[in-house]
Formats: sequence, structure tokens, C-alpha cells
Amino acid sequence: MSSTLRWLDFSAEEQRRTREMLRLFEEKESRDELGIGQVRDAFSDLLFPGTSVLLTRARYFLIIPWCGQYADSTAHYRRGRQTLDMVERKALVALKAAAPGEPGIIGAYAGTAVKNLPSVLYKQALERYGIARPAVESGVLAEEGVGEHVTRDAPGQWVSSLPAAPSGFPDAIDGGVRLSREEARWLQDQITAATPDSYLTHVLLSDWLVEGVEWPWSHPAVETAPAEMAAVVDDAELFSLAMHGAALLYNLLISEWYESKELSNVADPVEAYREALADWADQVLAHPKRNSWDTGAMWRRVMRQNPRVEGNVRARRFISDWLDVFVRGEVDSLADDHALRQLIKQRERAIKGAQSRLANEKLLRSWAGASGSRRLAYRWGNVAGLIADIHDGLESSDARA
Repeated sequence: MSSTLRWLDFSAEEQRRTREMLRLFEEKESRDELGIGQVRDAFSDLLFPGTSVLLTRARYFLIIPWCGQYADSTAHYRRGRQTLDMVERKALVALKAAAPGEPGIIGAYAGTAVKNLPSVLYKQALERYGIARPAVESGVLAEEGVGEHVTRDAPGQWVSSLPAAPSGFPDAIDGGVRLSREEARWLQDQITAATPDSYLTHVLLSDWLVEGVEWPWSHPAVETAPAEMAAVVDDAELFSLAMHGAALLYNLLISEWYESKELSNVADPVEAYREALADWADQVLAHPKRNSWDTGAMWRRVMRQNPRVEGNVRARRFISDWLDVFVRGEVDSLADDHALRQLIKQRERAIKGAQSRLANEKLLRSWAGASGSRRLAYRWGNVAGLIADIHDGLESSDARA
């Protein structure tokens, strides 16, 4: 029997993308209101390959294979056989008991009833870093106690160098979600070997900490990055800064309609977004690399990472029009620029149709004050957490060893 699973109706990759999209929609300021998600994700994958907004703690890269090994080791017992699903749920209980209140524990509130198991959330990353080999689909089984059908894959092989599970696993997990020194060193080696030329590896191998670093381009490691890597980081920073202005103008347009309808759950949104746009314009004009940015080279890097971007003509046209204004620095009176206002309105309505917040009064009334207004960080919050886990493990006393 197998030790990996996925939903019947979707491929594993489709499921991962759907879950990540839903996770993004839970964070109201991270929504892709203007249809730039393909470019955003291309930058995220260029900077931090294998990552997603679903990854929480680094030790799951070991806990999941340990669950798989344990499940496979019981497969020859007719009555005692345990599936990966069963072992994972048992491990989640053990993790919660080992580290009550520790952030990032999957199922901390739902317990064994959790729907999104670590093996599903981490599947792509485990394969990308060479910890698991892609499995081959072998059939459909009904899982006892789960209440749903799952597609099971043929037994995959875990990398042979995987450190041993702690004693008592999965009923007890010494250390909880915190890595030992041996585990951290092993995981660092796996990631850096799989993504040797990435900014992820560059930061991971840096002596500088990630705590307190708000943006990937703010990390001191960028100063020693190779030229091509530094160019990607520069592109990502400038794209993030540029498109933040588009997001702020979009929210200003919503604010103006909101106040015109005399809605008041959000206090003074027009004033707030005009001030935000003024601050943004100051940042744009002060940026030393803005007016020399080679957007053509940026597009080539993005399309090498995701060739499908080239076929998304409307998105590229919208983004290019906006970037032209950004590079020229024509941002002082952006809040009242009729042409740019029309550019934002047309783009949002073309994407959403009847669900446009600039056309649907019902949706306007449910507006909470921010729609996609957060600046793009390319999964940095999740990535920084994983890197911090590894760095903390490397500095640990390794008393568990």
C-alpha cells in the first residue's frame, strides 16, 4: 500500500495551487485584484523555488517522511496497518502536546479533524528539494475513518540520507516543530543542493539573521549576491513598489464610491488612500534604480520562469502601461490622473465583470477598507520563518542527538 494521498477530483499540483489561492484570499490585503498573479508567482518562484504560502515550519520536511516511513513499516500487518493519513493525524496530536502554543503547528485548533494534512501542503516542496520522489498513481481507495475517497499513489521513496525519527515517534515527537542541529544541517544541505543558484539558498547560507527583516531585498545578503541573482531581486523590488501604487489607486477609487454612498463602517478611506499615494510617490521618486530599470530584461526573466505569462496579453499590456509611468516618474498627481484611473477601472472590470467592486454596490457595502492593498513580498513571511527554523536548529545544543 501507499503512503501518499491526494484528493480524487484534482491532480496534486492543481490541489496545491487551489489551496494556496484560498490561503491568499483569506488575507484580504493579499488578493490579486488587478490580475498580476502570474508575474507575482514567477518572481516568488525565481527567488524562493519550492516554497508556498502554505508552508509553516521547517521540521515538517522531516516529520512527513517519518510518517510515511512509519506507515510503510506497518503495511504488512493485516490488522495493524496504518495509512499515512492515520499516522499524520497521530503526529499532529503529538506535536501539539510537545509544544503547546507553538506557532505554525498544522491542526493546532482542529486537531485530528484537520482537513489540510502536511503531506498535501508540503508535497511539491518535498519533491522540489529531493526529499521525496514523485509517486505514480495506482488507484482509488476508501479510507476508513476519513469519510472521503482519496487517490493513493504507489509507494514513493524518501531520500536515503533522511535523519532517523526521534524515539517514540509518532506517539511522541521530542522537540516538537523545532529542528535539532543534525536535522537543520541536513535540511540546509537538501535545499541548497536542490536550488544552488537561488536567492533562497543565498540567504539560507548567510550568517545574517532573517528576524526583523521586512522585505527580501532588505536582507543584508543581497549585498553579496551574484549579479544575475541581484538583478532578479532588484526586479522583484521595483515590481513590488510599482504595482503597490496601482493597488493604492484602485482602493482610492473604491473609497470615493464608498463615501459617495455615505457608507461609514470604514472611517475616512479617501483621505487615507490619498495620503498613502502621496507617500508612495515620494518613495518612487527617491528610489535610485527606478529610472534606469530595464523592464525588457525583467519581462525576459519572468517569461523564462513561466512561459505562460507571454500568452497573457491583457495582463502584460496593463502591467507594461503602468510600469512605463512608474519608470518615467510621472507619479506626483497620480491620484487625479484620469487616464490612469481609467486604466485601473478597465483592468479590474475586465477581470471581475459583475463582481467588480467598482460596479457592484452590494460588494461595495461589504468592503472592509482594503482590497489587495498590501505590497508584494513574494512569500517572504513564510520563507523567513523556514529559514529562521533552520538557523535556530544550527545554533541549538542538539541535546536530542
